[in-house]
Amino acid sequence: MPFKPLLRAFPSVLVRDSRGMLLRDYFASDAMKGLLSDPDWRRDMDFDDTARAAYKMADAMLRVREEKQETQEETVPPGTWVQTGGEE
Repeated sequence: MPFKPLLRAFPSVLVRDSRGMLLRDYFASDAMKGLLSDPDWRRDMDFDDTARAAYKMADAMLRVREEKQETQEETVPPGTWVQTGGEE
């Protein structure tokens, strides 16, 4: 895999030994929600195929994320909070 497979989603410094879930699992979870929101999903895929498709999407998301980080210049110091959109 060309991406870093141990990136974490929701790590916590406030809770002892809480490293959060793997980012890959988080992405797969969201991809699966999208797949399951299709009322006809069961006609095309069984549970195993759905899980494989979700992880395939998660892997693609991590690859694109890695590519973006490699090509993007670091303009903000680490640890800086940046508003990325939403309400103004």
